[in-house]
Amino acid sequence: MAEDIQDQRLKNYLDAEKKALISQEYQEGPVKNRRADLNMINQGINELLSSRVGGRSRRVVLRD
Repeated sequence: MAEDIQDQRLKNYLDAEKKALISQEYQEGPVKNRRADLNMINQGINELLSSRVGGRSRRVVLRD
């Protein structure tokens, strides 16, 4: 059960990362929406990946 929750959280973080990469901030009429900070999203993804039992995979984000 805990692994199912972690899998869902990881999926949510990956979805958020994809949306943040497309557009950090946008406005639809009077409503303005700002997505979460990409660094915070990446940190959440990396924490989930590193906490997996027996998981050896690491995610690296390259910066300019």
